Amino acid sequence: MTTENDCDVLIVGAGPTGLTAACELLRRGVRVRLVDAAAGPSIHSKAMLVWPRTLDILHDLGLDRPVGEIAVKLRQMTYYSEGRTVTRMRMADELAPYCLPQRHTEEILYDGLKGLGGSIERDVRLLGLQNVDFSGAVTPGAQVTAVLEHGDGVVERFSVPWVIGADGAGSVVRNQLGIAYEGATYENRFLITDARIADNPLDPDEVHYYQSRNGVLAVVPQPYGLYRFFTNAPAQLDNGTLADMQRLVDQRGPGGLRLIEPDWVTTFRVHRRRAATFQLGRVFIAGDAAHAHSPMGGQGLNTGIQDAENLAWKLALVVRGDARPELLESYTPERAIVADAVVRDTDLQTRAAMWTGTSQVAVRDTVMRVLNRTKTLDRFYAPVAAGRRWVYPPSPATAAPRGPVPADWCDARSALRRHAKQGASLPRPLALALGVAGPGVDPVRYCVLVTPDEDGDGGRLAEAVRNLVRPWRRQVRVVDAGARRNAAGRSGAALLRETHRQLRCRRPGFHLIRPDGHIVLHGHRPELEGLYAELRRILTDPPTTAQDSSDADELDLPTTISATEEAMSDTSRYIPPHTIVGEGPHKVIVLHSLFAGKSGFSAWWPYLDGKSFTYAFIDARGYGEARDVAGTYSMDEFASDTLVLADHLGWDEFSLIGHSMGGQPIQQVYLKSPDRVRKLIGLSPVPANGMPIPDSDFPLFADAAHQVGNRRIVVDLTTGNRLSAAWLDAFSAESMQAVGAVPFRSYLDSFRTTDFAARIQGATVPALALVGENDPAVTADAMNETWMKHYPSSELIVLSGCGHYPMMETPIALATVLEKFLSA
Repeated sequence: MTTENDCDVLIVGAGPTGLTAACELLRRGVRVRLVDAAAGPSIHSKAMLVWPRTLDILHDLGLDRPVGEIAVKLRQMTYYSEGRTVTRMRMADELAPYCLPQRHTEEILYDGLKGLGGSIERDVRLLGLQNVDFSGAVTPGAQVTAVLEHGDGVVERFSVPWVIGADGAGSVVRNQLGIAYEGATYENRFLITDARIADNPLDPDEVHYYQSRNGVLAVVPQPYGLYRFFTNAPAQLDNGTLADMQRLVDQRGPGGLRLIEPDWVTTFRVHRRRAATFQLGRVFIAGDAAHAHSPMGGQGLNTGIQDAENLAWKLALVVRGDARPELLESYTPERAIVADAVVRDTDLQTRAAMWTGTSQVAVRDTVMRVLNRTKTLDRFYAPVAAGRRWVYPPSPATAAPRGPVPADWCDARSALRRHAKQGASLPRPLALALGVAGPGVDPVRYCVLVTPDEDGDGGRLAEAVRNLVRPWRRQVRVVDAGARRNAAGRSGAALLRETHRQLRCRRPGFHLIRPDGHIVLHGHRPELEGLYAELRRILTDPPTTAQDSSDADELDLPTTISATEEAMSDTSRYIPPHTIVGEGPHKVIVLHSLFAGKSGFSAWWPYLDGKSFTYAFIDARGYGEARDVAGTYSMDEFASDTLVLADHLGWDEFSLIGHSMGGQPIQQVYLKSPDRVRKLIGLSPVPANGMPIPDSDFPLFADAAHQVGNRRIVVDLTTGNRLSAAWLDAFSAESMQAVGAVPFRSYLDSFRTTDFAARIQGATVPALALVGENDPAVTADAMNETWMKHYPSSELIVLSGCGHYPMMETPIALATVLEKFLSA
């Protein structure tokens, strides 16, 4: 069978890499289809360590809290040779990894996926890829056809613009592309056992590496009292058992450890390989599909998740029409550098750990003791393992040759500190304090961080930067480090001093920072033209306005845009249908309910204050003027389209009103772009944790997708069984015209099952919940248990004389109450 394309990206493989890619794309408004050949998730622990850079990614997704609740934080790694301690690496708190078995990592990511409206299609196997452009070109409008086999034997042909292969070391995607998987396989087999230790004498936060002429043994504490035992297996051992591991632990370990209650025992081979490229045209590979290496150091899962983040934000910007396809060309060189380093370092660790020759052991032990005395591992290796020292190569525009002496003293100083270099990531605590990173930060926009001098005097630099980036206001935001307070409430001056100290530059300047936190470019006022050139290289240009032209003229910068670039930008962005009411300075976007599109608000429009407010009423995909627009018909898609509309209208700041179903996506808009949302108003809103419908009532709602009679019953019920039969008949008939059965049922399922309450809990945005006194479905009690707990400082109003549809039942009263709140 052939299916219509209703998504932007097909992801093959639902392990940690594929799940991360799906979450990162969904939160940026990209439609995703995620398939996996397995019938269910793995029950085994597999990869275990989560290093801080990976935890940053989970934090930005709002998924880091479960890690701290489940995982074991590892604070020390001790290395032994022939039973004697040779070195001990103490992990600083900000660099220490967590031990979190892969199955738990996947569960956390899957919960995040569901909260974003996504799902996994299991028992779906990729048979092949067709229409791949093997020249590597990204032709506008082209698609790749995936041939998929379902568990029931049905073969599906599915065309999609982009494909990501996250399907493991035996990747079907990589093999279909004919990409070489270069490297080798270790001669030794390895044995893993996850088990408990009887009368355990080991510390719960310390990793032990035992090296001897008998072999290597690693012992790693896990959650719930389990331990991971990892060792090279004897040549004759094909399928190890608990007894085999016990024997090897007795030979190679400290003695006295008795293994009991095994959770997993497996024997396997280890590879050290890297794909020749991670991209061919519109198809990418990531994670184990792109590289494989020894588990020494616990980098595998982390490298894959970081691959997914690096690719997802770039691909999202291209799909949204915000960036040029050339941005994707940086994916392979950036991640190949990391993969090569991980393969090299883990290979060295693995080979050194298994040395048995007398001279080899002597050299290894001497080096380890020197590293211990000099604290080299603590100072240098730990930050690299934590993911804090990766520096990506500069872009062509920023890689101009330099003389032997840098032009600016700050360049020389940053060369001595990797985290201040172009290509390095902004230090995480600083990024959080400045509002450049974190779960509440807009994930789709670049940031220009402006740093005045310590007197706060940056001349006209901040103003000049704002003028310069105005043509890209939907893609770039400006953060003035001298005008912020940090999360602890310290003064802006103290935060600015810390910014100068960490970035090694005290002159008024700027840093262009990518959505993943890496520094693209650093400069001062004389380098503004370089900033402009870099933005033009990366981002698509919107049509130039007269104001943009005058700003560019003042800076003596070019303003032209090619017809090809305009065409690519225009055709790659979907603008939702909308109706504008009013022309006031306070911008408000209004999202509709399940039963009606934007026209359901038309009775309300004459009573709105058009001088103080400008209202934009939107039709979701599948509704009204967008009835024939394909989509995933999910809450996250509705939210993402809302942000696209705001960008299209040029509204940098706005308030949001969501009625019933629309109450959930307005909260997701806030999560995606909290700095743009002034106020939130929920009219009988579906809360952030969804709206479960009792099993006894669900058939009534589900059949309302195609039965006008069911819609009439639900509308009559939710308005208190008090409105006229003529109105009920008319509204139900209009509802059938407004939305068809497929989007109705899809949106119903989406807001029932979507749950992002943990991510929005405690939000400080000014918020209002309004319910009708005659609405038995969404009551004040229900709001007190959901909305009011999610927004502790919010208001709750019960509007008299109406039920679930106050914009039709009491439009004047509703306008009065809401505009009073918006004006406050």
